[in-house]
Amino acid sequence: MNLLSIQSHVAYGHVGNSAALFPLQRLGVEVWPIHTVQFSNHTGYGQWRGRVFEADMIRELVQGIGERGVLGACDGVLSGYLGSAEIGEAILEAVAHVKRANPAARYCCDPVIGDVGRGVFVHEDIPAFMKSRAIPAADVITPNHFELDQLSGRATKTLSEVLRAVDALHTLGPRVILVTSLHTQETPPDCIDLLASDRTGRFRLRTPRQSP
Repeated sequence: MNLLSIQSHVAYGHVGNSAALFPLQRLGVEVWPIHTVQFSNHTGYGQWRGRVFEADMIRELVQGIGERGVLGACDGVLSGYLGSAEIGEAILEAVAHVKRANPAARYCCDPVIGDVGRGVFVHEDIPAFMKSRAIPAADVITPNHFELDQLSGRATKTLSEVLRAVDALHTLGPRVILVTSLHTQETPPDCIDLLASDRTGRFRLRTPRQSP
């Protein structure tokens, strides 16, 4: 399997491509990483250094990969932290290029917006871009609980409220939704849930919460 992964990269810590690349390679996946940003650390720390790359650089790198004649062998595109809505548009163009070369390819969007306790930690134009442009284009989305609420415009405290919010996001386009870091009133304090939803049903996976 070949995946084009267009995400952030940090020098300290593991998020975006610096988190995804090694596990995917260990699973036998060939990953073609393109970085949307190069930061010293995750923005959730509140202070960081580095830069957001230009959208045209994303386009140029995708063009270069295409010139190798391999986009038809690309099975999917992953996207994460954007840095700007313009970068998001460049990613959607990349998805279109891949799907033209391989109609069976799928797009998985991690709609990075923020997290519980940290709030929104992306540029102010990103949440609207995610809802209006990225989510409708995606086959699979992986919001965390905070992002589910942001994208659906709902406050979800119970499992039934979460399911209604998931249904609302399904109507925007994605066929598969994985809600991560889910904690509802039904979740034990020492646990964390993941909810998967597609046309075959809804499935909840509960695991022990790890201490920081």
